[in-house]
Amino acid sequence: MKIEYLEDHPEFLRTLAEWQHAEWGHLRPGDTVEARMVRLGGCGERDGIPLTVAAHENGELLGSASLIAHDMATRMELTPWLAGVFVAPEHRRRGIGAVLVRRIMAEASRLNVAVLYLYTIHSETFYAGLGWSLQEHTTYRDQNIAIMTCHPTPTKP
Repeated sequence: MKIEYLEDHPEFLRTLAEWQHAEWGHLRPGDTVEARMVRLGGCGERDGIPLTVAAHENGELLGSASLIAHDMATRMELTPWLAGVFVAPEHRRRGIGAVLVRRIMAEASRLNVAVLYLYTIHSETFYAGLGWSLQEHTTYRDQNIAIMTCHPTPTKP
């Protein structure tokens, strides 16, 4: 399995947008696959934010994760965010999601991010197992969520 920048694999863009739209489209009424493609296509940075990485094997897309500036319209003061962690259902339970999360954490560290945020509806235990801490439980877009944080770079005294 390889984890590489999405910008190096534009052939995966439409599939990722379709997967994400199917998974999270209900959270953005009026959203479309094409709008997601535009957002994902804008995550082509290597040395900045936003960026997206894709997991693939033998030419087959397995999943992706992104590092973005903002993921909650109601929490614009919090930045940056791990977002869009998705593994195709037929490839789950193989550790791919954990590898993707760790890669984004490493990218954040490389970019000198002191605190990284995420929100999740169902996967609080998964992220806690990867070193993330609960910041708070709240409601966002009519969903009960957990906002979590990690510190990808050492905090200076």
